[in-house]
Amino acid sequence: MSQLDYLRLKTQVDLDTLDLEAGAKLGPFADLTSNQWETYTELCKPEHRDLIVRSVELTKEHRHRFPGLSKEEIAVEFCMVKLSLVASQCVTGSVHIMANPLYAHSTQKIVETGKRFHQLARILEPAFDTSRIVMKVPATWEGLQGCRELNELGIKTLATTVFTFAQAVLAGEVGCTSISPFVHDLKLHIDGQTIDDDPIFDLVVKAQAYYKASGIKTMVKACAVFDAAEALQLAGVDAFTLPAEIIQQLANKKADAEQLMNQSMFSNPSVGMDYVKPLSFVCEEAKFRDAMANEGRGLEKTDEACHPAIAIFSSFQKELEDLMKEM
Repeated sequence: MSQLDYLRLKTQVDLDTLDLEAGAKLGPFADLTSNQWETYTELCKPEHRDLIVRSVELTKEHRHRFPGLSKEEIAVEFCMVKLSLVASQCVTGSVHIMANPLYAHSTQKIVETGKRFHQLARILEPAFDTSRIVMKVPATWEGLQGCRELNELGIKTLATTVFTFAQAVLAGEVGCTSISPFVHDLKLHIDGQTIDDDPIFDLVVKAQAYYKASGIKTMVKACAVFDAAEALQLAGVDAFTLPAEIIQQLANKKADAEQLMNQSMFSNPSVGMDYVKPLSFVCEEAKFRDAMANEGRGLEKTDEACHPAIAIFSSFQKELEDLMKEM
């Protein structure tokens, strides 16, 4: 049994890439996820030039349906949705598509984007089951309020850029299908040079224990681990979003089940149970912001001025729009 086989016994393994070859080689997977960084990386490949051209053409044809948006933004969204629909053949469950991160602080625009993703999917593939689409939303106050409205409309969301317990609590309250706590600072994965000596493993455990104790159905999908060893420390989390290179590391190594079980932070049945006191932020913005301010370590990783998780994704959104201009 490989370490990947072992992890799959404990945790749902999701694919964090739009690369079909990697997905076919390492599957099967439950869900697939992507973001602006991964989309930009994929669209820069020569084989996707036709997709970009077609997306620009579709934008010209359907732009009247989306007033107030630039043609570049619409073309980017056509590309993102199409890539995910094609990649859906690699998974049995949902495809996760990230909302424009520049809208992280606009509830209205988050809601509009959630509706639009479903419209774009129906234009591209009328027969596609849109219940398989989950929109990734930055876990700001405004973003999560948008998730609340979308949940009421039956549109699924995932709260991303989660670095604090307050974000996890509110995401559960508003009905997010899942959350993605980032174990490491996003910059570590982008530039390969940033040092993050304070990974947030405990937030993953804490959030999952809280949801289970509170009867909240939101899944915890851990992400942004550095290597296979870190992934195995969280064996037992509801789900894991992993890039192809870490999945390959796990597939190449033989598993010692007893040893790996002892390494996991979920090996103790009572883990995280000291965090089960019910909390509520859904109607209390000031209380939510205060709670985030009191989680210094998590806030530092979320603060756009210091560790720009949302800003990094926003920079790739702009790169994508520039790519559309070239067409």
